[in-house]
Amino acid sequence: MHPGPPDSAAEPPAAALAPTPPLLWIDWGRHVRTRSLTRRLGIELLEIPARGTRIGRYARSAVRTLAAIHRLRPPVVIATTPSLVLGALLQVLKPLYGFALVSDAHYAGVRSLSGQGLLQRCLNAYNTRTDLVIVTNESQAAYLRALGCHALVCADPLPEVPRPDITVAAPERSVFLVCSFDADEPYGAVFEAFKQLRTRGYTLIVSGDYRKSQIRPDSFPWVRFLGFAPEEQYYAYLRACSLVMDLTTLEDCLVCGAYESLAAGQPLITSATRALQEYFGEAATYTESAPAAIAASVERAYQLREQLLNQARTWVARNEADFAVRLTRLNAKLRELAARD
Repeated sequence: MHPGPPDSAAEPPAAALAPTPPLLWIDWGRHVRTRSLTRRLGIELLEIPARGTRIGRYARSAVRTLAAIHRLRPPVVIATTPSLVLGALLQVLKPLYGFALVSDAHYAGVRSLSGQGLLQRCLNAYNTRTDLVIVTNESQAAYLRALGCHALVCADPLPEVPRPDITVAAPERSVFLVCSFDADEPYGAVFEAFKQLRTRGYTLIVSGDYRKSQIRPDSFPWVRFLGFAPEEQYYAYLRACSLVMDLTTLEDCLVCGAYESLAAGQPLITSATRALQEYFGEAATYTESAPAAIAASVERAYQLREQLLNQARTWVARNEADFAVRLTRLNAKLRELAARD
């Protein structure tokens, strides 16, 4: 959703974990998780941002993908999933070039966001034909293993959150909502909650392209819409606001804004799903998706800011140690696939 440019000391040197021989990771998009994992593992990343019409974009992306595989002849190719078009292309190329195929499945690479049966069957067929599927939590792994897939759990590394040179206007009691305006995000309930919270001095600042949901900003005069902000502006607001919020209605989705908030040392409000509560523990304040619950969580988090900051720092330190173990396990599995005849 939001890439993390180089900055902080959260990322250890990658070379110590670099698999041999070199592997290739392909992402037909731009994802914080992909960038962080490739940096940590020392894997070459071919990142192809989505631009242009769909047919033209797929054609250009396919040509660049084929050229990279033909030139590098990697023993293992890791693909950020979705795209299923990328997955289908790699399934065709796999027997021709003899590489092992690994899927790094974000939530939408395991479960269909729309619930469409045909799309879910396509995802299941793709995942069962890969040599390994990397997922973010045990619930996703259990689902895939029931299909006969080889699944390995590795949650996102904490991203690098830069300190931008620009200064932005974020008043006291401001809340930064990290939003992509996707169907799983209860942004409408957040807007409704702040209709009341504004009378108590709270300001809502929202990132993301609101136009894709046909939202008219003048319908919500108490909300400050940034639109799809440049990285520098996005991170400036992330660091400047009093609280950061990132919500989802999906049960097994670990939202990127939560990682970014904690990496930046900011108090976090996120959804009260089992996956999020199990992973982030006391490092966050949790809320249901109703306006009244969201409003209560904002006031609670603001009152407990210092306590949340201390708990977040403890979580970050513990998570780095735990993540090192998970990353070592993933690196060993990739080495095993690379050495396979």
